[in-house]
Amino acid sequence: MLYFRWIIFLGLTILSIFGIMPTYDYYSNYFGKDNFENLSSVEELKDRSLTLGLDLQGGIHMVLELDLVDLFLNLINDEYKNDFSDLEKFENNLKNISKISTSLTFIDILFEKYDNESLINYYSDFIPESTEVEDELQVLKSIFKEKLSAKLLSSTEIIRNRVDAMGVTEPIIQTKGNNQIVIEIAGIQDTSRAEALIKNTGKLEFVVVKDNSKAWAKILNNDSKLNGITEYLFLFDGVSITKYDSDIVDRIIPYVFVKNENKEKVENILNNNKSLLIDSQFLWGKNNHELNGFSQLFYLNKYVELSGNEIKNPRAQQFPIEDMNSGQWYISLEFVNPRDFEEITDDNKGKFLAIILDEEVKMAPRINQKIAGGRAQITGNFSKTEAKDMEAILIAGELPSKIYIASKLQVDASLGADSINSGFKSIIIALSLILVFMVFYYKGFGLLANFAMILNLLFIIAFLSNPWINATLSLPGIAGIILTVGMAIDANVIIFERIREEMSRHKNIMDIIDYSYRRAFKTILDSNLTTLISAGSLYLFGSGPIKGFAVTLSLGIICSMFTAIFVTKTLVLTFLKNKKIKKLSI
Repeated sequence: MLYFRWIIFLGLTILSIFGIMPTYDYYSNYFGKDNFENLSSVEELKDRSLTLGLDLQGGIHMVLELDLVDLFLNLINDEYKNDFSDLEKFENNLKNISKISTSLTFIDILFEKYDNESLINYYSDFIPESTEVEDELQVLKSIFKEKLSAKLLSSTEIIRNRVDAMGVTEPIIQTKGNNQIVIEIAGIQDTSRAEALIKNTGKLEFVVVKDNSKAWAKILNNDSKLNGITEYLFLFDGVSITKYDSDIVDRIIPYVFVKNENKEKVENILNNNKSLLIDSQFLWGKNNHELNGFSQLFYLNKYVELSGNEIKNPRAQQFPIEDMNSGQWYISLEFVNPRDFEEITDDNKGKFLAIILDEEVKMAPRINQKIAGGRAQITGNFSKTEAKDMEAILIAGELPSKIYIASKLQVDASLGADSINSGFKSIIIALSLILVFMVFYYKGFGLLANFAMILNLLFIIAFLSNPWINATLSLPGIAGIILTVGMAIDANVIIFERIREEMSRHKNIMDIIDYSYRRAFKTILDSNLTTLISAGSLYLFGSGPIKGFAVTLSLGIICSMFTAIFVTKTLVLTFLKNKKIKKLSI
């Protein structure tokens, strides 16, 4: 039986030592920086290491702000399809008011600045029939606030899903006020990637490109207000749009080229003449370094054939070796209703179908034939990271409005090093005081308790370093470790006091030890179990550092019970078996 105890004890100890080695190797280089660049398997080492929180290893802190005007207008567009003849005036009021108020109180101001009767009439079907006439205004206000609050919460969940796709642990994502979202992500080095993944709206659309170069000639040559733009546009091979002639009329062309230096000028002309584009729109193509200083400008229908809400199972994949695009990454997706995509491709044979994400044309393949099966691919020379990020955005879904970064703070890792040093100093001071007290008060048994306490710390760090647990250590987590150190000693104190009590009742030392541990076990279990339940509640209902505190506390409780009850008893029994002890020193 004793041999079995030693196998368990030594086995866990050896595994724990090996478990914390990657953590030691990684962070000794991470904060030192001297040899970090020379490590051959940094990412692999990181995956096997203890994850530190924002306050310990640095990262990014952002405050996002939802565009209230865009949020409100999208709510209208999504749920109310009636014609709103006064939409422009309404939009202008929204823009002016949102500058004054950054919370949902702007709705109250809106009703003061805008014709209430128009709003009530416009949303008459939306107001419950049982509502009294004099109450319609207040009811409508409340409905608007509820809808917009729901949109804010949904935005938070969408962003959370995107952040989770980055592989980070225990990010802090929470709402602030009525239109802000606070995000804290630890250990992020590529902040630009994080920003793009978080703030992109994720609006996916499938739109048919205007027929061919004839469409370009029609819009540009027939409209005097846009004539000035022609000098900046090129059909292909340096041929200016102004030199458009019958020889290239029938040539199918989905886009024209614009020199990057003229891109802003073209955008200004198009923005100033949006009213001319009733059933059409201009959009830029995806930035492509292969275009040698040019950008693609697409001329598209305004009508959206399919949207992101009508797709499912987007996946980032790589073309197989036997494929002509071998090694390239792409996004595969399916349509909820395959027949819709089949009909669109059948009706638009010979045309181009633009795939648009966040008002940027990712690709515009030509439809050569009807496509059955309801499957499609998005290609575009994506890197693995770009493809994975696009997958995450499409899976998470479209944000209900545009998002702006109100503030951004990059937390340096050196601050984390200082925090870690301070945390370890507090642990060392606490340990030192406890070690001295235990030896002074309990003598030889105090040494056993000290050994068990150090072993307890080893087990905790080893468990936290295990990728299966996926825990994050922050300053509150360090506080949890210090607390469990005290609890580990408390468990040993209970056992030792039981031994003192039994020494006056029994003369056989083995009986004293056995009976004391059995009696103490119930007390230790009861006290630790209640604490464990509290820690579980913190984990379930808390977030970020609070969860980290709950994890370290829970692991500490389990490890302290094991070391106090199992390890110390194993050592005591081994010592008594090999030494003829007539009296216990305690």
